[in-house]
Amino acid sequence: MIRMYDTNEDVLVVRKSDYQNNSIGDGYFLVPKDEWQMEDDGISVFHLYLTKVVDDRIDYYLVNGEYVVILEELPLLKRDDYIEI
Repeated sequence: MIRMYDTNEDVLVVRKSDYQNNSIGDGYFLVPKDEWQMEDDGISVFHLYLTKVVDDRIDYYLVNGEYVVILEELPLLKRDDYIEI
């Protein structure tokens, strides 16, 4: 898979259950690296950004060609439900 985003700024994640069941489909998300690596203080969150996969390329899903789409804002404890790939 060719990554069309800055790998120094973002990490690619999928749901662990989808990964373990080999059923990722279009369930790829980008998370800002600083949020992904943050210590869980009980109040911090991370954001799942939608992606688009075209052929073998993955990038942010953009609205109007410039605005990223946040699917969800989750508490850091939910980070355990996802795996970096």
